[in-house]
Amino acid sequence: MIKKLLCTLFLVLVQTVVSAQTNTYTGTNSSWSTASNWSLGVAPTASHDVIIPSGKTVTIDINAEAKSISIKGRLTLNTTLRFVVHGNFDVAAGTTVPVVPEGNFKIVENGNSSTTLIVLGNYTNNGTTDFDKGDVIIVGDLTTPSTSTLQNLGNVIVGGNIIGDFNLQGSVQANQQIYAVNPNATVIITPTSIDTDVVPGTQVTTITETASLVTLVNQYVYGGSCPFTITDIANISTCSGSNAVFTVTTNASSPSYLWQVNTNGSGWVDLTNGASYSGVTSSTLTITGVVIGMNNYKYRAKITGGSPSCTKNGNYGVLTVNTLLSQPILSSTAIPLDCTSITGTFTITNYNASYIYAVSPSTGVTISGSTVTAPAGSYTLTAALGTCISASSSSVTISNPITTTWNGTSWSNGIPLGNSNIVFTGSYPPAIDPAIDLSGCSCQITGSSTVTIKSGRTLTVVNGINVPGSASLIFENKASLVQTNNDGLNTGNIIYKRLTTPIKKFDYTYWSSPVSPQTLYNVSPSTLSDKFFSFDSAVEDWKQENSSTIMSKGKGYIIRAPENNDPTPPPPGLHEATFIGTPNNGTVSISSVINDKSYLIGNPYPSALDANKFLTDNSSVLDGTLYFWTHNTSIQLASGITNGSAGSGVYAYTSDDYATYNLTGGAATSATILGLDPVVPTGKIAAGQAFFATTKPTIPANSSIIFNNTMRVSGGILGINNAQFFRTAKSSKTKDAIEKHRVWLNLTNSEGAFKQMLVGYVTDATNDYDDAFDGESFDGNQFVDFYSINDDKNLTIQGRALPFDKNDEVVLGYSSTIAGTFSISIDQVDGILTSEDVFIEDKMTNSVKNLKEGAYSFSTGAGAFNDRFVLLFTQKTLGTDNFGEFDNSVLISKDKNELKIKSELESIKRITVFDLLGRKIFDKEAVNSNEFRTSNITLNKQLVVVKVILANGKEISKKVIY
Repeated sequence: MIKKLLCTLFLVLVQTVVSAQTNTYTGTNSSWSTASNWSLGVAPTASHDVIIPSGKTVTIDINAEAKSISIKGRLTLNTTLRFVVHGNFDVAAGTTVPVVPEGNFKIVENGNSSTTLIVLGNYTNNGTTDFDKGDVIIVGDLTTPSTSTLQNLGNVIVGGNIIGDFNLQGSVQANQQIYAVNPNATVIITPTSIDTDVVPGTQVTTITETASLVTLVNQYVYGGSCPFTITDIANISTCSGSNAVFTVTTNASSPSYLWQVNTNGSGWVDLTNGASYSGVTSSTLTITGVVIGMNNYKYRAKITGGSPSCTKNGNYGVLTVNTLLSQPILSSTAIPLDCTSITGTFTITNYNASYIYAVSPSTGVTISGSTVTAPAGSYTLTAALGTCISASSSSVTISNPITTTWNGTSWSNGIPLGNSNIVFTGSYPPAIDPAIDLSGCSCQITGSSTVTIKSGRTLTVVNGINVPGSASLIFENKASLVQTNNDGLNTGNIIYKRLTTPIKKFDYTYWSSPVSPQTLYNVSPSTLSDKFFSFDSAVEDWKQENSSTIMSKGKGYIIRAPENNDPTPPPPGLHEATFIGTPNNGTVSISSVINDKSYLIGNPYPSALDANKFLTDNSSVLDGTLYFWTHNTSIQLASGITNGSAGSGVYAYTSDDYATYNLTGGAATSATILGLDPVVPTGKIAAGQAFFATTKPTIPANSSIIFNNTMRVSGGILGINNAQFFRTAKSSKTKDAIEKHRVWLNLTNSEGAFKQMLVGYVTDATNDYDDAFDGESFDGNQFVDFYSINDDKNLTIQGRALPFDKNDEVVLGYSSTIAGTFSISIDQVDGILTSEDVFIEDKMTNSVKNLKEGAYSFSTGAGAFNDRFVLLFTQKTLGTDNFGEFDNSVLISKDKNELKIKSELESIKRITVFDLLGRKIFDKEAVNSNEFRTSNITLNKQLVVVKVILANGKEISKKVIY
């Protein structure tokens, strides 16, 4: 086909080119009309390809013609003359072609002929052209690059494209205009002020131009001046090997048609029907099997019609031929759907930004660059450019996540460890427990299967679980169900078991529910019905709950131990709570919280909760410290014990207290023994665990405390993350993402009193109060409190700035309702403090003790003491001031109902009275006297602590019985 087409085109061109001859100027007198000046011995004619060599100057002094012309020297067209070039007009670089010499041309407005240049092909200017007040008709394209110069003060009518730089000089008259008469023309002119005036498709009419110029345009551009009209022919873009169809319409009566082609600007050639062209004498021209060589060919129809008959050409249409499009190549492996996505992706490896791609099937499909996103299925793809469409690609398949089924003995598609749906059709685990964690997109139990997730193991699903009523999904103590998609939907019930730390009959445990619905009664059926409580944050007091109350998601409750939980002899027993319901998942909110209040909240999920993430996400609402109630044993006074031994001495103390945690770390409620940390919060809040958190003094309006799935964590190795329901277990030492250097100090006595505090040097902490790193004492211990002091706050945990400074000093304080001998000792250290000394300075005794060498023992009376101890990290030389003399110089006594205080050495600054619970019952500031009396304290048979602060800052605390 291509061979036939090329042969046809060759024959057409041969028929239209008749003995073309080259005629070169060789003369010296510049005359065009002198025959002896030309290489052929005759002046140029319409059959000559004319060349003006470099260095030659020629003046057209008669009306002249040429087949084509190439100017490398200089050519001048004199006034009133006409020069017709039947092909292309080419001006070489460095040459000048003034149509009329400057100043010798006059615009004839009385109908006389003006100087006229007619080019039936393309005009290409690579040198300097001066269209000075002449009429220029170019049937093809006018091109003048920025390296050339083209001046125009006349009328320039172009049948093709106009691209280039124009330099208008002189006074432009109203009737001097540039026309792009073809609506399909491309016009790009500099300066743009000219470009905006040259609108493609603007016709030359006698309204704006002379009748003689309109006649020339009709003759040379349209081939005749006829009364009928011809519609513009649309451009066509197609691809190599395709067919193209041009159509023309006219209102001429009895029209006849003849299609013409302009292949390269050399002129219009009549077409004949053949292998490549058909319909050349009709209104529709069909080109069969176009080839790349036809790109930018122009086609028009010459129409004869009307009465009397006349002939006229229409505007041309341009054929754009694109190369045959390559078949798209797709990535051999598509990215399948994952657990949360409803689409996967594949890639167009030979992507071309110029192409428009179509995918089949197309439902739900999007294309972005070279990436195709689509639902599960098989797809093919085609590329298009204009009307060119490629062959279809090979197919590629996006697959759904696989399903692996446990039939009671084995998995159908391997152990579920990620992107798969999990189905149990048989009971699990087998007799020989594989002791592995399972993870997948979803989990479904079928039939009557019983699936048990053993203690310490984790089932992780992205989406939901489905447990029918005939089946069971059981999570043993320390097992975890982790879900990552907040929108995952759970159906059916699970059984979640939670074992408490050791408790006695009168101990309370802080609970939250990991499932819904769950009643308080079902947590501990043997607990007395009046021993279920929640915490009313608005009034900050306990609220008794009906045992049938359904536990709210994220809310904490306290429940006393079962009545039958009273083993004889001690130690305390364990209680296993069973939660039955649909597992909680997704965002849980405690809404409309009030500023500066304590809230009893709890982990709402059947998996551990990351305390750091919880604190960070709620940092705009909550102070940065969490408080966990411990309940290993009850606090006991020997006189009040009715069951079991009171231990040695008058008192036997235990440490019911709040363990604390913030971003600095956790502080315990009992000492580390043989490497065991019974109640140090690790930063992982176990399933079922409730705790206290305090809102900030100022919070945004309509604030909420938020839980979500991003805070959930797996059970970890052997379930350690979900193990700390405040029970005796070895600490999990995990590497923190931030730098920490910490020391835990214990305050103890020989009868069992205990309180721990923590000081740590931590990334992002400062030496001011930071609610994310500093935690105030909750003072839940009835007998002792131990803390560091910063910004007038008593801190169970204090974070301090990095880098660690050996010269740093931290003020320590304590309070006690019992006089006697106590010890301060190191519980543990980490980071750089493992290799640094840790000292305690006693300002009362003027002594310093290296705690790395052993505990420091001291005697104390009852009261609060906030200026006695300082934590040091370098040895300090002390003076010999007598710090104890002030104790003997202050007399505190009670006469009937009157409290009397007298100071012999210093005036009294402030007096504060506390009950044994640490509550402030009297406070008087700015006393500024050596004596003070008051009868405004009303108490009945109660022991109180009176703290006196002297003008020099010294504090004296003594017990007084009312």
